Amino acid sequence: MSTIREDPRSDVQLVGLCNDAGAKEAAEAFEALYRRHRSFVLRVAMRFSKDRDIALDALQETFCYLLRKFPPEGEGLELTARLTSLLYPVAKHYALDMRRKSDRFTDADSAPEPHSAPAHGTDDIAGALAGLAPERREVLMLRFVDGLTMEEIAAALGIPVGTVKSRTHLAIRQLRDDPKTRDFFLEP
Repeated sequence: MSTIREDPRSDVQLVGLCNDAGAKEAAEAFEALYRRHRSFVLRVAMRFSKDRDIALDALQETFCYLLRKFPPEGEGLELTARLTSLLYPVAKHYALDMRRKSDRFTDADSAPEPHSAPAHGTDDIAGALAGLAPERREVLMLRFVDGLTMEEIAAALGIPVGTVKSRTHLAIRQLRDDPKTRDFFLEP
C-alpha cells in the first residue's frame, strides 16, 4: 500500500508555483495545498453548516475559489499571512450560504436527524461553548481547535489583534466562571 507523503515545500513556495510554474507543476502544487488544508477547510465548514454534505460542497467551492486566484484565470496570489487566514472566511461564507439555501428547501415537518450522544464530559463543554457569544466562540475555536495565532485570527476575521485578544480573554473568563466548566481550569 503506497502512502502520499506530505509535500515538504512551504505554502509560500507552493503558491509561487501555482502562480508561475507550468501547468503540470502548478497542478501538483495546488494538489499539495489541497491535501494539506482540506481537513482544516472541512472542519470549518462543518462548524458552520452542521451537515456533512453541505460541508463537502463548501470544501469544493472553497478550493475552486482558491484555484480561480491563479493563472490563467486569476492574476495570482501573494501570501501575506498563513493560507488558513485566507481559507477560513471563504469556507465560512460558503458553508453559511449553502446552509441558508438548504434551509429554504427543507421541509419544516421533517423529523430531525438523530445525533449521537456526546462523550462523557463533552456535553458540559459543548453547552458552555454554546452559551458564549458567537464572536467569542469563533475566536476560541480558531485559537484552540485550529491552532491559529492571535495575528492569524485577526487576519482571518478582518479585525484588530486587540479585539481578538479581548474576545479570547472574555470567553475564557466566562468559561472559568461557569460552574459546569470551572473544573477544567483548576490547577492539577
